[in-house]
Amino acid sequence: MKAGKITRCAGEFQVTVNEAAPPAQYYVWEKFTADESLDELKVTVLPYLTSMEADLAMLNWFDMLIIGGRIRLETPDMDFAARQWLQAEWSDDNIKTAESPARKAFAAIWGEQQNGNPRNKNYCEMGQNIYKSGYNARRMELLLIRAGFCETEIICGDGVLTAIAHKTMRRGERQIANSYDMIREDHRNRYLFASEFLGADPGMEILDLACGIGYGTLLLSEKVGAAVIGVDIDKGAIAQARRYFNGENTAYLNVDARYADFAENSFDAIVSFETIEHVEFDELLAANFYYWLKPGGQLICSTPNEDVMPFDKQRFKFHVKHYTNSELTDLLENAGFSITAMFTQRDDVAAQVEEGDDGCFTIAVAEKR
Repeated sequence: MKAGKITRCAGEFQVTVNEAAPPAQYYVWEKFTADESLDELKVTVLPYLTSMEADLAMLNWFDMLIIGGRIRLETPDMDFAARQWLQAEWSDDNIKTAESPARKAFAAIWGEQQNGNPRNKNYCEMGQNIYKSGYNARRMELLLIRAGFCETEIICGDGVLTAIAHKTMRRGERQIANSYDMIREDHRNRYLFASEFLGADPGMEILDLACGIGYGTLLLSEKVGAAVIGVDIDKGAIAQARRYFNGENTAYLNVDARYADFAENSFDAIVSFETIEHVEFDELLAANFYYWLKPGGQLICSTPNEDVMPFDKQRFKFHVKHYTNSELTDLLENAGFSITAMFTQRDDVAAQVEEGDDGCFTIAVAEKR
């Protein structure tokens, strides 16, 4: 097992991999080993980082862990320290007593601050062990989720916050969040469009294929009022969906689309956004969509528009190809579908769904004849 550790001693950060220092000196927020090379990383230095340093560090720490890798962070618990601070007796004796609640609360919030007395010869103007930020359970979970970590466990005990989280999937192609407000707007807009297009119909049965972490599955179930099954090949994504985006009418399956064994004529609608560009079995996938839909059922799918956003393997490392509008139309019609409408998103960050086919993303609506 390859394990990394980031600690602080005598006012200096120390980075080790399997107990040995890397061959070069690094800032703690920089990558000190190859991407996806660490099984585990232990970190005890978060309070010494500014908020932005911590954000950058967490992203790089995530990248260095393998899929299934684990990060463990320890930091003072600011909720505990704040309560201790408010309850402490602030007297001259307590300030001078290292074990007093007042001194402990001060150290937990601001750091030990060794060599900070200008009267002493060892005074260091820059200070040693001075904290720049603090964490409670809610802020720690947010920091981890924003970086892409899942399966988060946070333990609060005796003034120490211990957080354990896992890298269950790669950041980039997947949205990783625990609430709607962390989802990129163009992704949300596609699901809002689908729910408005389908309308409120509690009797419908809907499949959300390549659902990721399930935010769209839950949104569809809430807006349409229907039963929605979310399917994704990624085990970590489905675990995140079940934890944060579970609803009364949602169900999640971890299965490869090639091997999903839904019966013929199972669904009134299938939604599959940004899927076909990831697979080498696009014809099989389109055929499966047709087989699973009821006669007259609707397929709503999207993909990058090759004419506007040309495929580049370096930029789109998780994609197999992009589709022109005519290629997308041919793919669906060859599977038996009739194209009923084409929509578009004209930018790749916050785009609304509009009628047309000249944007970065094409959204096709097709009917099973």
